[in-house]
Amino acid sequence: MKNIIKALSKQFFGAKYESAGKSLLAAVILFVAVYAAEFRAAIAPYILYLTSTLFNVGIMWQMLNGRRHMETMLGMFMLPFDNRSFVFSYVLVLGAHTLMTKTLLIWSLFFAFASWSVWEIFVAIICGCMACVVTAAGYRMGRKGLAVLSILWAAGILAVILLVRQWAAVLLAAVVSVIAAVLYLAFADAYDFYSADAAKKAVRHTGRAGGVFTYLIRYLMANKTYLVNTVGLCGIACFLPLLFGEFHGLNLFPMGLSILCLNTPICTLLSGDPDLEQAIRILPGQTGRFYRGYCLFIFTANSIAAVIYLCSWQIVSGGINFIYVGTLLIFALQSAILSVILEWKYPIRGWKTESDLWHHPRKYLVPLIMLLAAAFVGTWTPALWICAAALLIECCVFEYMTYPLL
Repeated sequence: MKNIIKALSKQFFGAKYESAGKSLLAAVILFVAVYAAEFRAAIAPYILYLTSTLFNVGIMWQMLNGRRHMETMLGMFMLPFDNRSFVFSYVLVLGAHTLMTKTLLIWSLFFAFASWSVWEIFVAIICGCMACVVTAAGYRMGRKGLAVLSILWAAGILAVILLVRQWAAVLLAAVVSVIAAVLYLAFADAYDFYSADAAKKAVRHTGRAGGVFTYLIRYLMANKTYLVNTVGLCGIACFLPLLFGEFHGLNLFPMGLSILCLNTPICTLLSGDPDLEQAIRILPGQTGRFYRGYCLFIFTANSIAAVIYLCSWQIVSGGINFIYVGTLLIFALQSAILSVILEWKYPIRGWKTESDLWHHPRKYLVPLIMLLAAAFVGTWTPALWICAAALLIECCVFEYMTYPLL
């Protein structure tokens, strides 16, 4: 078991466990910076427990569905191994990676913003560990046709956190869930956590942008995680108008459009598939064609969420006119062009898991730019025409950059 943990740890944390060191340093710096700034807030303990649970469930689920480490697992399967030791080692390393590299930053913010008792901090940590183990058990249940049981299990945990809200009850539910998950995983097969890399398909290059667009649609449908993220943004688009509106002369409609640009999996397709990127860059005449189709693909995905947002805005606030429609198209196309340029010129390298890729700081660059543009447009209506002119110039530059590659 020790050798399996060591081999998996080097895969996820790096050869010298540098990811853990960097995350710990970042968490300490963040805690000290926020605490020294004397930002304080009153936060209910159940919010800490709920965040520790849901955040870890989301990250752990991404890790379990990741494809990058499947090759390492397949290589380890070729060697003799104890089934139970492998399962527990795999869940332990994935859970440790989730807590160390992702959740530690969230905890540092919570601990710096508010004062907590020792018991509250202890329960939050237990909730985080419980979420990792229970998610692994729920993942196996889903593959065994017991998804309904895992959903009921999760609903029971959330009910205790949201309805009871007492640290003793939450701690009891977490401990019982950990014991149940460990007992369930004791009978798991290591191959239950392995899935063939469905994303590695033959790249079909074509001279028509429509062919690239069709390929990307199929790629999206084959990767359910990407599709879930897009559907989630569409769901968020339905509720954003309830939060935004006219506020002291500031039109917050563009603000919602900038938030809907945060579709990380779609905007990092090439960073997430180095083989596809290499094929596109090597084969003559494919770079320009692909990136044009890629831009159209992101624009379409952004537009779908934005149109839902527009319809919801009309239902909640009304007053939709051609200015709103023009703003929607400008923001959708602008964010698509910027995302494609980043993937083309500055692809993300050196990531270990899909979770690392999707939580890379670069993901916030395009939404930040669009957020600044939204603030500009929201405070001064003629600014929309300036953005439209800038977008036209940018489209010409993008066309010039891709044309020599055709």
